Amino acid sequence: MSIFSGSDKSTSGQSYIDPEALGLIDVNREFKTHLGIEDTLFNRFSSKEVHELLEQSGMFEMLQFRGFQKTKLEIHGISEVDNRIYIKTEENEILVHMRLKFSDFLFKKIGESFPMIYIDWLLSQNVRLGKLGEKKKLFEGQEYPGLNIMNEITSFIRLLSGKIGAAGAFNIPEYFHDAVLFHKNFRYLAPEKEGEFRALLRCFKKENLRSLSGAIHSGKILDRQTSAVYSWSYGEMVSATNPYLEKSLFDEQYDSIVARISETREFSRID
Repeated sequence: MSIFSGSDKSTSGQSYIDPEALGLIDVNREFKTHLGIEDTLFNRFSSKEVHELLEQSGMFEMLQFRGFQKTKLEIHGISEVDNRIYIKTEENEILVHMRLKFSDFLFKKIGESFPMIYIDWLLSQNVRLGKLGEKKKLFEGQEYPGLNIMNEITSFIRLLSGKIGAAGAFNIPEYFHDAVLFHKNFRYLAPEKEGEFRALLRCFKKENLRSLSGAIHSGKILDRQTSAVYSWSYGEMVSATNPYLEKSLFDEQYDSIVARISETREFSRID
C-alpha cells in the first residue's frame, strides 16, 4: 500500500495523486495499522511532547492572539506512520487539522532515499468568523476564513522533522493559493514547475491572491506560450532540513532552469 493511497483529500473529492507522476517514490509500501496509539504521534511522541513542539513554534501564542485563549490538542493515530493532529476550541470546534505521514522516499533526481514527513492534509480555520455568505471572500476549498498561522505550522513541522530524524517535509498543494502559502519555506521539486509558478506570480504581481487563484482554477488564465487555457497541475513542494539533500535537490542547474522559465513564461487574463 502506498503512502498516497489513504488521504484526507479523498473526503473532499481530491483523491488525484498518481505516485508514478511524482519525483518521489515511497520506499516503504506497506502500512500496518496498530491499535492503542491514539494519543501518540508516530507511536513515538506523547501529547505532551507534541504540545511542547507546538508551543516552541509559537502556535498557541498566535492562536491566543487570534482570540482563542483556551484550546485542546488531540492526536489520532491511524498507524505508526500516519497520524492526525487536531487543535480544537473548548466547544470541540476544529481550529487546526494536520494529517502527517512519515516514510522513506526515493528522490528520482539524485537516486537516494531519505526519511520525510508528508503533509497529506492541512487546515486552519477561524470558526468565530462563521460561514461567510459571500463565497468570493473565501478561497476554493474553504468553509471558514483561515487563521494566518502558516509560519507557525511550518515551524512546527520543521521542528518535528528534526525530532523524528527526517530530512525534511513535502506536500502536494491542491490549489494555487495553497502553494503560495507554502512557498516561503517550500520549493517545487521540479524546476520547471517552480519556474512556471514564479512566472504566474510575476505576471500577476498586482493581482489579489484570491482573485488570481479563482481565475486559475476556473480556466480564466491564458498561457501565451501555447495560446491555450492554463491548466493547474500538482507537484511536490519540498522543505529540506538536511543540508546535503537541500544542496543536492536545489543546485545550480535547478536555479538556472527556474530563472529561465520564471523570466520568459507569460500569462494573461482571459476577458
